[in-house]
Amino acid sequence: MAAEVLRYVQAALADEAGCADAHAAALATLCDALAFTHPDVLLAAVDVAYFAARLPAFLAAGQNDLPVFAARAIAEAVDILPQWAAVFLQHGAVEALRDRLLAADNIELAEECLRALDEISQECPDECLRLGVAAAALHLFDFLSASKQKMALKIVTQLVQECDDADVPKAMEAAPALCNLLQSSDNSILGSALSCLGMLAADAHGKAEHMDRLCESKVVDTAMGLLDKDGWKILDDDTLPGILALLKHIASVSEKAVNSLFDLGVCDLLKQMITCYSCSPSGSDKLEMLVELLYQLMQPLGTSGQMNDTTEQNAHVDQLASIVTLITQVAKCGALSSVCYRCVVVIGNIVELSTPTFLVGLQKTANLSSFLTCMLARKNRHIVFQTLEVSKTLLKKHHQFFFESFTKEGVKHAIGTIQAQEKNRNSSERLKRKNNTQEWCMCFDLDLDSSSTDGCKIENNAILNLAEEIKKSFVVVKANKKSPHRFGCVIKFVRDFFARLNRHALTVLTQDPDLCKELSDISRKFLSDELPSTSTFAFAKSGSAKYLVDYLSNRAYLKSNLNNCEDLTEQLKEVQHRLQKFTHLALKVSNGSSVKPLGILVDKLLDALHMSYESFPVILSDHGQRTRESTMIPLRHSRTQESESLDIKFVKARREKVLRSYGGVLPVSLSSKPGEMEAILWPVICSKGNAQGSSRLMFSYKGTKLQPSATIFESLVRLMNAGQSDIVIDSSFWDEEYRISYNRNKSENIPSTSSCNTRLFAVQEKLEQSIVKDPFFCSLFLGKLPGDVDESDPSYDLLFTLKVLEGLNRFSYQLSMDQQICKFAEGYLQNLDDLKVTISPIPQHQFMSNLLTNKLELQMQERLFEDGLVPSWCVYLAETCPFLLSFSARWKYFCLTVHRSFMGDETSIPDGSSTPDEESAAPDEEEEESDAQNEASKKTRKHKVTRDNILESAASMMTKHGSSTKTIEVVFVGEVGTGRGPTFEFYSTVSHELQRLGIGMWRGDNNARKAGEAGFVRSSFGLFPQPWSSVGTSTRGIELSDVVKKFKLLGHVVARALLDGRILDIPLSKAFYKIMLGQELDIYDIPSFDPELGKTVLEFQALVKRKKFLEKSSEKTPNRNADLSYKNVRLEDLCLDFTLPGNPDYELVPGGSEKIVTLENLEEYVNLIVDATLKSGIVKQVEAFKSAVNEVFALKTLRMFDEEEMERILCGEQDSWASSKLEDHIEFEHGYDASSPPIKSFLEILREFEREDQRAFLQFTTGAPQLPLGGLASLDPKLTVVRKQCDGNIDNELPSVNTCRHFIKLPPYSSKEIMLMKLKYALAEGLGSFHLS
Repeated sequence: MAAEVLRYVQAALADEAGCADAHAAALATLCDALAFTHPDVLLAAVDVAYFAARLPAFLAAGQNDLPVFAARAIAEAVDILPQWAAVFLQHGAVEALRDRLLAADNIELAEECLRALDEISQECPDECLRLGVAAAALHLFDFLSASKQKMALKIVTQLVQECDDADVPKAMEAAPALCNLLQSSDNSILGSALSCLGMLAADAHGKAEHMDRLCESKVVDTAMGLLDKDGWKILDDDTLPGILALLKHIASVSEKAVNSLFDLGVCDLLKQMITCYSCSPSGSDKLEMLVELLYQLMQPLGTSGQMNDTTEQNAHVDQLASIVTLITQVAKCGALSSVCYRCVVVIGNIVELSTPTFLVGLQKTANLSSFLTCMLARKNRHIVFQTLEVSKTLLKKHHQFFFESFTKEGVKHAIGTIQAQEKNRNSSERLKRKNNTQEWCMCFDLDLDSSSTDGCKIENNAILNLAEEIKKSFVVVKANKKSPHRFGCVIKFVRDFFARLNRHALTVLTQDPDLCKELSDISRKFLSDELPSTSTFAFAKSGSAKYLVDYLSNRAYLKSNLNNCEDLTEQLKEVQHRLQKFTHLALKVSNGSSVKPLGILVDKLLDALHMSYESFPVILSDHGQRTRESTMIPLRHSRTQESESLDIKFVKARREKVLRSYGGVLPVSLSSKPGEMEAILWPVICSKGNAQGSSRLMFSYKGTKLQPSATIFESLVRLMNAGQSDIVIDSSFWDEEYRISYNRNKSENIPSTSSCNTRLFAVQEKLEQSIVKDPFFCSLFLGKLPGDVDESDPSYDLLFTLKVLEGLNRFSYQLSMDQQICKFAEGYLQNLDDLKVTISPIPQHQFMSNLLTNKLELQMQERLFEDGLVPSWCVYLAETCPFLLSFSARWKYFCLTVHRSFMGDETSIPDGSSTPDEESAAPDEEEEESDAQNEASKKTRKHKVTRDNILESAASMMTKHGSSTKTIEVVFVGEVGTGRGPTFEFYSTVSHELQRLGIGMWRGDNNARKAGEAGFVRSSFGLFPQPWSSVGTSTRGIELSDVVKKFKLLGHVVARALLDGRILDIPLSKAFYKIMLGQELDIYDIPSFDPELGKTVLEFQALVKRKKFLEKSSEKTPNRNADLSYKNVRLEDLCLDFTLPGNPDYELVPGGSEKIVTLENLEEYVNLIVDATLKSGIVKQVEAFKSAVNEVFALKTLRMFDEEEMERILCGEQDSWASSKLEDHIEFEHGYDASSPPIKSFLEILREFEREDQRAFLQFTTGAPQLPLGGLASLDPKLTVVRKQCDGNIDNELPSVNTCRHFIKLPPYSSKEIMLMKLKYALAEGLGSFHLS
């Protein structure tokens, strides 16, 4: 049947006398037949040559529908039988289609021609390109349908991809049209156009005339227009890399393009982008692209050859050099060697193109020599070689100047070290071959020609030869023997400084002001950035860090003599005394300076720490990475597939005679440590009578002992990749079976600090100051960092010093106030009002290491991180030195690891069972759930609550689901809405109810109720638990047991809010957050939540110390009572009794209301107030709170945060939104856009809102009165405003919301005033219910 139809069509088309309508009908029949005929039938029945000759003629000369059907027939024929494309091409079909497309007067014909060209170009791309199809496909682009626009871009992509050199001019014909498409608001069109232009640039690589032609299409101007004025910030992750790649290719060979880029301000733009992405957790890829663009910008500038010493500085090079400081920071903090290598190459090129005079200035601003020292400390041979090349060039440019600079900053020393290492490299080469590891070659990373087959440029002796060449050049210049750059001079200076510091520790400020001033001047000189003795190299190599902590620890750090110390109490006092002295020295700002010595010291320590790059290796697998942008990450371990494990064969060591052999292979998880394997192996391999001891086994791999603190997986990987800067595990790693030997741990040595630890703990319990119980003080006192850490690692001293200084900074108020009290006691301060702290700590963020933060961020991108691919340094820093990591990095780390401390057990409520609340849910709602909802329900538990009994409902929910590992969602009985919005509303409401007056939880409750106030407890300094006497179980109708239950509920609510990403609205005090974080409180914490009481207690404490001092003093004071009065008033005249201030019902001692405070019992009174306020009076409430959190997850996991950070995590961002950024973070849909008049009014209203209005608006739209971490930008989903459909009078309608999706349905009110009135009414009426949802 089909064959007969095809013969009929052929006959009809052969009739030359036939009319156009007859031919059109035949072609229509042909199109239908082609669509439904099997290819074999077509091959047998159709003379393709005949159709190939006739159809182009109909296409070219036909009118009306005839050319449309002709083009459609060609498309159908080639679609069914692609081999016919060549036949149609031979008979001029492509030219006919192209010409008709260019001259088409109707869109239907144009789209059919486009479809036919698409089919032919797939089979004959080169021929189509040569015939001009690329430009023709885009001719009517703006008039095409969306699907045909994509087809047009698909055609161009097919044609320009890897075209021959001879065809590049034809491909360039499409450039102007593609450039115009860069203006498109459609991201898919923009991305495709960028892709095509990028291919064009790649095709034209190496040919300046082609690139110049591309420039003539204004592609550079258009691309820069997309990036300019912060446009790069809103481009998606596909578009921005496309633009950068395009500019990179064009700049590589076109001097014209480079000039255009500089004229358009590319350097300023690059500065902004590098600054932004260097602080972004996911910015490493973009940083690499930006550095690559910088590299390509310099290629045309260097075509005329290297500048000589007399050449004037090129203006473009001058602009590029302004970015050098940024590039050095990117290199120092780069988490991967590839980023560092690119940066060093770029700096090397800038050095090559710069004049000697300019480089001298650059050294003073960017400190190139210090940067080179840092890079020479890396193990990566490509980085070292390239850094040596830069050093060599600098010496050639200005030998005398850079020789002195290299000596001062340590480049000379580093080159000598490298030379010695390279001479002994043979053994390490054998080890490398043994481990079958080889450093990845980066020589061609910046070359756009990826086809290079050259071998690695760094031959075996390349580094040694270059180092020796540079070393020989040093002989030319003889340094002055008295030069302060000499290392011996630095050592002498450091020793002299610490000798003076020890003298200072024994000197009273007022007794020897000259010595103190002299020391202050020396410390300023020692820490100054401007003087020769303070280079990072000299600071690190001179042992300054060790000397400093040894001084602060009273020589415990270097001598570890505490076991011989008879009086630990005196040692504690001496250490605390030295901390006080140094705190005053380090945080005092001298005249004419705004920089505190401690800040400079921390900066130098961090710079030195960054030289220990290899101490913190990032381990990546070939499983790929994923980006985690959100600051609110679901705290769940999502196992979408089986976790990775290693096959380990445990074998008995050769000389092990007692233990038995273990048969078989064990699958070992990535997070398993040797101790966990010991628990599995020991029952099988031990003989009777050998079951004693704590660490009973030692494990080894190929003769190397495995560290107990590291996972078995990490130990294997690091041993197999010894000497590598970056560790990437290939797929073959997982297929191997590894042999690990075990033998008995015969060492019975007790750590030298264990007995001292016991004694220290006993002394700490007697002391009332929290500082002596803080981990930093314990480490300083013992002279050792906690945990199993390698003390021989070059980073150890630096980590120790930073930990001590961070603690000193954190406790600066306590240390300084204690010192002021001592001064008052000794008579150097006469007035109690002078008990003020005049110094302040440096910002906490100044302790953060960008390098370690970036490394942790990169490690957390690893897909296997949640399965246990967590290097031990990540765990150690998070637990011991969290201040080195940014808050966002620590929050992500917590989110991704907290599942390991879950206390929940889903077996308590088996899947499929239901609670009474769940059974009461409407059955029809359950039946209508979609598959997506069913899937979501597997990860959540829903609980119904009532507003009238919100605390009882909350307690019931926590009892049933508090320890569940699933997310809890809330449904309010009798209200519409379920999911995110009502759940946020629930947590806000519960946190409000826990602040009500009359429930006895918080300080200030008693006084407010006495004054007849109602509502909530208000405190400007945050909520702190109300003390309860140990002898009383009820007061004013409130039972202590009820209060304890409420604190337990608060603990559950806090834990669930953390796990489920909810926000609370409860202003807890800083002191309560410290309790939450496991920190001890003392007398110095009272002013943080009760300034009046705190000030008075501290003044009383000062009187107590003065009394003791006078009693011990041999000098007789003429008027002893006058010295011990309280602001010229006798204590007895104050009429104070032994009841807790502000709470007369709380007697500090039995009969306390009858006992008057006197000078003799003042110390007892102060101690009892502190104990009642911070310890015994709140112990039951605090323990209830802590135990509740621990029922859900381990509370100690929160210790990596500080008080301010915990407030942000729990209560969201306290600052109001930035009015200027509202449009960037709010979306407008369904009838609205940013230019709609109602939206303009809406945004003006939001900008004018006061803080309480903002809280009400957020409560109305999201269910919580605070924004999550990251503010409005982190709201997920984004706040979206849509046009509300109104049936009647628009001005009578109210706005409504969908809190789960953060939708606000806003009517298009007739005026801003009416909108404001309706919005405020809705905020008030919608509060406390979901009736406006």
